[in-house]
Amino acid sequence: MEQLGPADPRQVGPYALVGRLGAGGMGAVYLGRSAGGRTVAVKVVRPELAGDPGFRARFRQEVAAARRVSGAFTAPVVDADPEAVTPWMATAFVVGVPLQEAVARHGPLPEGTVRTLAAGLAEALHEVHRAGLIHRDLKPGNVLLALDGPHVIDFGISRAADGTGLTTTGSVIGSAPYMSPEQALGEPLAPASDVFALGSTVAYAALGRHLFGEGAAAAVLFRVVNTEPDLSGLPDGLRYLVGACLARNPVHRPAPRQLVELVERIGRPDTAGGWLPQAVTADVLAMRGVLTAAPEPSERPESPEPPESPAYPPPAYPPPAYTPPPADAPPRQPPRRRLPRRRVLLAIGGGVLTAAGAATTVALLREQDVHEQDVRDVHAPPGAAATTGATTTRPAVASVPEASLAWKVNLPSACPQLLSAPGVTACIGLGHIWGVDDAGHTKWTADAGYAMGGMPRNFSALGGDRLYTVGMAMVGAAPRSELVSVNPADGSVDWRLQQDHPHAVGELLFAGVRAGRAYLIGLGDGADRGIADTGFHVWAVDLAGRRTAWLHGDQAQLLELALLPGDDHAALSTQDTLKMLDAKGEVAWERRMPSLGLTAAGGHYLVPDAVRGTLTALDPATGNPTWTTDGVIGASLRGDGFAASADGGTVHCLMKDADGGVSVAALDTGNGRPRHRTPLPPDPPDAAYLGARLLLADGNLYRMGPDTVLWALDPADGKPRWKYSGLKGKDPTTLAWTAGDGRLCVSDPSTSTVTALHANGA
Repeated sequence: MEQLGPADPRQVGPYALVGRLGAGGMGAVYLGRSAGGRTVAVKVVRPELAGDPGFRARFRQEVAAARRVSGAFTAPVVDADPEAVTPWMATAFVVGVPLQEAVARHGPLPEGTVRTLAAGLAEALHEVHRAGLIHRDLKPGNVLLALDGPHVIDFGISRAADGTGLTTTGSVIGSAPYMSPEQALGEPLAPASDVFALGSTVAYAALGRHLFGEGAAAAVLFRVVNTEPDLSGLPDGLRYLVGACLARNPVHRPAPRQLVELVERIGRPDTAGGWLPQAVTADVLAMRGVLTAAPEPSERPESPEPPESPAYPPPAYPPPAYTPPPADAPPRQPPRRRLPRRRVLLAIGGGVLTAAGAATTVALLREQDVHEQDVRDVHAPPGAAATTGATTTRPAVASVPEASLAWKVNLPSACPQLLSAPGVTACIGLGHIWGVDDAGHTKWTADAGYAMGGMPRNFSALGGDRLYTVGMAMVGAAPRSELVSVNPADGSVDWRLQQDHPHAVGELLFAGVRAGRAYLIGLGDGADRGIADTGFHVWAVDLAGRRTAWLHGDQAQLLELALLPGDDHAALSTQDTLKMLDAKGEVAWERRMPSLGLTAAGGHYLVPDAVRGTLTALDPATGNPTWTTDGVIGASLRGDGFAASADGGTVHCLMKDADGGVSVAALDTGNGRPRHRTPLPPDPPDAAYLGARLLLADGNLYRMGPDTVLWALDPADGKPRWKYSGLKGKDPTTLAWTAGDGRLCVSDPSTSTVTALHANGA
């Protein structure tokens, strides 16, 4: 717990504030006491958000939702004033250690403790669901281990089961390792989604690790959706319970009450001596002892105390200005503040107290911690930023003209991908493709396409004068992948090619067409092990010969494939490794490095590092770095964070500025230096950056903002030409888009609609 600073309030409603517990995107959380001595966690909204009517309405809904939840294993709301000049909410304060920190400090929990945990979480979810809510972010960080049992906290991102939203429409909500497959795919949720998260959380407590592995959020979500977890390390009873919770079909998962009954059948643990291990109990008792001695608030803030011991503070708001280091200075490490001894006890695991009252909105790609954001700030570009200190001159949003809608069409089903061909927009659905002309009329329909999931993925690609799409055929009783060639002029199917290897089935990603070959990533490494197909593969197809050119199998999870124009080589990324495949599908070289958002331009493979905020160009012949640029915002889950010019000499990207905003930059692919760097209009203050989304076509550089406002920028200088706000509030990570032939089209799979804008905005 930190002492109150000059800007912190000393009194909120009937509660005197003792100290600051933490901070998040919505505001700060304080330890408060009433005149009668009641201790609460008080969440106070940031003043600049309090003036936003939309945010105030969402906060009002959040309070109402949290008040609907009661029960022994939750932290109920005890008081709130969402109509105050500065809105606030107070929750019962739970003296407990987050499950995540308990496991990190002391290792996996004993089986008996985990069984009690499972039953307690199930009881809490029963109360949440009985109130008509879905929690949507159950995870170890939102479970407090108290002496009287586990407590589920943080209802800030919960959603009413009837579909009433309680957070910013368009935010991607959840924590990757604990999201259900349907949540990861952006599909409608039911209470069973929380049960999947319960299973993952219980497994973490028993195993001491994330069930779906570590790494970038996109990689984890890929495993959640496409792989089965290894439960062999769990005791028999827990293995059955967790396995039931993780059923792929939500209707097959048990209800919370059934989970409680299942724990009873497995065997009620003996809790006569306390349900927690001795070491965790000691942490809770130490915390309780410190709380009873917490100081009363002083009239003026105390002087800062010298550093003593490490802890994990919340991020500062607003972010500090960036000061470039001397040219010869060694790289700085992110600062890690230290807290006095009493604060260390309160900060066991970094934010124990914060969790009891904070209703934090968690974005999909924010499963990284505060330290990761510090790294990005440290690596802000020293010379190229269009900023002076913390001041950045940005064009006003209102000064940019609003574009007119060209047309909008409702299609029979969702279209997770769009492709722009001459005179037609190909809307790739799940099993069908619709060709929509420039007036928004359906010109043709093709019976082709994939039938898998609802998340936007690339199942098709343009090559020459043909559209190629991947589908699934049945050969006897066995499924077989197939590649389909479609004429985009009239939707006629030219030919179909079946995957000719029985142990490589189910294409997941169509990487593109280069030098007469199509490249796809799929399941199964091609090896016959006498068991279900495992691993992944790259399938290269000779389009002229209509045959397989080669198949590369790999036991590692394959994420992305980058292709250079006119080249028959391919760069292949896994979670932590980059490989170059030659013209025969053999590994030419291999380099250990994160490469989520891998792309190619200007004769280089461009590898972003979202943690450090860098973009590195690799020589395709050797894999050696040729240049690195700092301060770059990584790609979105769709991988469209970088847009290269037609000649490959320039790649456009977004870069983070010292004031917290972003600029658009045009990097010279020969040396990584910005040709220009231009500050963009400010995004909403509560916007979650989930990676950049950029397209380059028709002389425009298009950007999809975090609030789903579409921007057309001049690629020569980055200045805005027009914007379109008609999709504002949609979820930007679920939308598919394409540009070319004089139009920008956006598909919303949730409503099966396609929206089109003319390139000139008129």
